[in-house]
Amino acid sequence: MPLDIGVGLWTMQSTASYPHSIPGQYRAFPDEARHVEELGFGSLWLGEHRFWYDAWVPAPMLPIAAGVAATSTLRFGTAMMLLPQHDPDRLAATAASLNALGGRRFDVGVGLGHRDAEYDGLGIARPSRGRRMDAGLDRLTAPVYGLAPDTIWVGGMAEAALRRLGCRGMSAMLPQTLDERALRGAVHTIGEAAAAADVPRGRIGVLKDVWVDTDGARAREWFLPRLRDHYQEEAGAWWVLKGRGHGFSQRDVLDRQVDRVVASAIVGDPGEVAERLAELPACGVDKVVVRLNFDFTYGPALRRALELFAGSVLPLVRAATVEAVTA
Repeated sequence: MPLDIGVGLWTMQSTASYPHSIPGQYRAFPDEARHVEELGFGSLWLGEHRFWYDAWVPAPMLPIAAGVAATSTLRFGTAMMLLPQHDPDRLAATAASLNALGGRRFDVGVGLGHRDAEYDGLGIARPSRGRRMDAGLDRLTAPVYGLAPDTIWVGGMAEAALRRLGCRGMSAMLPQTLDERALRGAVHTIGEAAAAADVPRGRIGVLKDVWVDTDGARAREWFLPRLRDHYQEEAGAWWVLKGRGHGFSQRDVLDRQVDRVVASAIVGDPGEVAERLAELPACGVDKVVVRLNFDFTYGPALRRALELFAGSVLPLVRAATVEAVTA
């Protein structure tokens, strides 16, 4: 089947480098969701974080409810809600309500989370997150909530995370830094776990940072330095690197990690971007969430990129993946 392409990540951030009205972003979201639907994207995805100055959306199902009410076919997903920080029954009940009201258009995307501050702020011990994740995933698929395992997308790339979702028949949302070899390896591990548990394997998704312009060189010149600055702040302040401390305390490790993220971005003119995306199904991927929405792209730049992607990249990718399936 053609590669399923969604778009993200709406985070409602206002950073020091790129301040935006936070209430204004929430007010604009239903109209933006309608525009994404009209452009032909299959889904729209939001992230979740808390306890940081930029106000990254801490409760994504609230704007999703407004988006569901404003649209008729567009799916919505979270990439990712931090499941160990939630009451899983409350989360599952809210997800079931969204599905009932919107025609089953909500995909629950969940991950472990990694910031001590987010766990400490909620009074949860970070070392307990694995056990809480296992218990939470089991509750999400309790029959009373009617959530199909393959509509639950689990993030992560460690073997334990891949086997955790595979043995439950859940879908994977893999991180943007995985290259072709790593993607194939992750798909194999998930398939092994599903087979051992005698359950159907879920779907395979991947998040990719993407930017498109009619001029590929201009796209790279404009986007890549800004992407680097974005991840320098995010990774430096949040990410636990090499198991100790935040990134700003380990500049050499931080720089290498940001290099990996920037190198994994898909940036260029429509033909270049479509060619790279069309390679993903050969690795076992059937869904990609293209991240076009950052603090530094929000506004007119994002609207232009969405329209160019929808008008020029989507048709090329769909034609290429259909051709590959029928060849």
